[in-house]
Amino acid sequence: MPVITVSTRGQIIIPSEIRKKYNIKQGDRLELQEVDGKLILVRAQGKPFVGLYGALKDKKSLTRSLQEEHAKEIEKERK
Repeated sequence: MPVITVSTRGQIIIPSEIRKKYNIKQGDRLELQEVDGKLILVRAQGKPFVGLYGALKDKKSLTRSLQEEHAKEIEKERK
């Protein structure tokens, strides 16, 4: 069984055989969970909204769309 050593700064190194087996790469985020007195590393869920960044780029803002819709409603009422 692979052994992990903790550095003076509290950092750990995951042995390469484990990194390869679980496809863990530099920058991956892992959560440390305690279950029944045992420490377990679990792949952290990504930030759900990061993937949406820029999704509405080059689109009208919601405020602008509502203003235009409101202006159309006022125009209809005047007719």
